[in-house]
Amino acid sequence: MIERIERALVLLAYFIERDGDFWLPMYERFEIELRELKAREDTKARARRRLLAYSEAGALKAIR
Repeated sequence: MIERIERALVLLAYFIERDGDFWLPMYERFEIELRELKAREDTKARARRRLLAYSEAGALKAIR
């Protein structure tokens, strides 16, 4: 999904250069979506690291 939004931003940048400001609101919206997706991925990565650290300490059985 992130890659698709990044490609769309490149395409929109081309449209903005070619056609003017008409595409700016869509470009801004896609930028916001991209930031939110990346933030979610960062959160998931932090959660995964925490779980791995917890399970490496031998505590995984406490979860079950």
